[in-house]
Amino acid sequence: MTDDRTGTKAAKVCGAFVFTVLLALLFAYLFDFYYDLNDDTMIKDILSGAYTGRPSGFCIQMLYPLGWCIALLYKAIPAVPWYGLFLCLCQFGVFFLIAVRLLFLMRRTWTRIAALTAETALVFGLFLRQFVIIQYSVTAGICMAGAVFLFLTAPGTDKPSVFFRRNLLPLMLVVLSFMIRTEVCFMLLPFLLLAGMARWCGESRFFTVENFRKYLTLIAAAVLCMAAVYSLDLLAYSGSEWSNFRSFFDARTKLYDYYGLPKYEEHRSFYEAIGLSRESYALLENYNFALDESIDTWRLEAIVAYQEKLAEQGIGLRDTAGLISKKSLREALWQYKNQLQGSHSLVSMTVIVLYLLYMLLRVVPARGKARVNAVLWLVFLVMVRSALWLYLYMVDRLPDRVTVPLLMMEMVALLGFWLGEGNHLPDMLVNKAAALQAASASKAAKVLVSLLCVTGALVVLLGSLRAVQAEYGRRAAADARWNAMMDYCRKNGNNYYVIDVYSSTSYQNAAYSEKIFTGVENTYKNFDYCGGWAAKSPLARQKLARHHFRDVQSALGSTAYFVTAPGKDLDWLVQYYKKRKITVTPVCVDQIQTASSEIAFDVYQLIRN
Repeated sequence: MTDDRTGTKAAKVCGAFVFTVLLALLFAYLFDFYYDLNDDTMIKDILSGAYTGRPSGFCIQMLYPLGWCIALLYKAIPAVPWYGLFLCLCQFGVFFLIAVRLLFLMRRTWTRIAALTAETALVFGLFLRQFVIIQYSVTAGICMAGAVFLFLTAPGTDKPSVFFRRNLLPLMLVVLSFMIRTEVCFMLLPFLLLAGMARWCGESRFFTVENFRKYLTLIAAAVLCMAAVYSLDLLAYSGSEWSNFRSFFDARTKLYDYYGLPKYEEHRSFYEAIGLSRESYALLENYNFALDESIDTWRLEAIVAYQEKLAEQGIGLRDTAGLISKKSLREALWQYKNQLQGSHSLVSMTVIVLYLLYMLLRVVPARGKARVNAVLWLVFLVMVRSALWLYLYMVDRLPDRVTVPLLMMEMVALLGFWLGEGNHLPDMLVNKAAALQAASASKAAKVLVSLLCVTGALVVLLGSLRAVQAEYGRRAAADARWNAMMDYCRKNGNNYYVIDVYSSTSYQNAAYSEKIFTGVENTYKNFDYCGGWAAKSPLARQKLARHHFRDVQSALGSTAYFVTAPGKDLDWLVQYYKKRKITVTPVCVDQIQTASSEIAFDVYQLIRN
């Protein structure tokens, strides 16, 4: 009997693995896998050694232990795109784990097939873009969503050791998400805490020694693992150079992502007091702040503190119980209400459908305490999602890489609450009444899965494929320009190029990026951006030193070249050098063309007069 059960389990796992691999191969056949933004390509360049010439775990955005492991793989086999492969494995790995769980939850063959079809339809219809155009923040969100689903649907037990083993995979996914993108992990943590409370309150008795051991042991293990990797990260970045840069990085992030820059003319006295000229302010405006060494940690922190002081006085930013934000709570509530009333995105509409299905198939048929619990967790889920959305509206931080993981988590939480009810009861508690309830739940599950299959299929027909294909068309045009620029720099390997930040972001709303598995080039890149989140880091200075430059200003003033979009006005650059009593004339010495002879970038040299 044991051998038969083990064989059945192995067959389900192998079936889910084969299914996931086939799906990944189908995606690879239909689409090229892309890095979403130049943020992802920068991380890849640092890890692979394309940025400085040597693989480095100091990729700034991810925690060092994870970066160190990926950099080690690049050192061993440089030709493999380890970073992109890692992100893909994380995303399809979560898909595989959910598929395995669904196969174990469903009793009959047709319901298992329907469950896998539903999962595929949801991924293919709603999140196709996120699975073929990879963004590390979204990957962190997918790991957290997988952790919540696996935790909510894990079989119940009274034994703490068995409970810990059954929830080891969710624990590992949470720690992995924490290392990939700490901020996303923390943003989605309330959903995980809600899932934990739902499981604990769903036990037959709340205050028992076994329950305290079960849940507190799991919580302690998660906290210890996260504390361990975070401590290693702090230790790795504890050197004076990295420590100073991290302070600069935090101030820069707060300024650009959350506060914004106060207008120079309106706050001239403040800027003059901290020694920031109008010319230097222009560099902060156009993100080319790497050019000016006087834009340091102290000045950025001074601007941040000034913004916070103004907010306390009711000027500019809003101060809501200590939270400094661009919008007030009332403004955020107004926007949130409009979002609920006018949301027409496929993902948002699917979330609404899932709420309705949960009400119809779980709340309505339930009786007594079961109905109270179902309504209670639904209310708590709405409260959590509302609080997070209000926060995002207040800080005016709603890019897709933030909102998509949030919506994905909400969907997974709803499905997990529904499918997990009754599944996590200990075997000894399953009596006749429970068996009848489980049978009813199983029947409703079939209806739910079938509806999801139809919904997912309709979503695909309604435009997911077309939308992704249209974006690939735009990316092809952007690729032609960006690849031409990289080829140009590669052919002129003895030169050093500094790229205008705005010119390096996108072309016709398609981000400049790179394919993950096609044309893999991890060789050194002899260009850098004139700003961005890696600017002024020890790695950026190491890159400059490789070309015998002290800083970006002196580099452009000697033999380095400045690359911009065609026809870019460079008066701000002339004025910056003029402020430092250096007269320069930008001379366009070359133009970078695509294969179709379209001018993609201008190459300038600053000639001293």
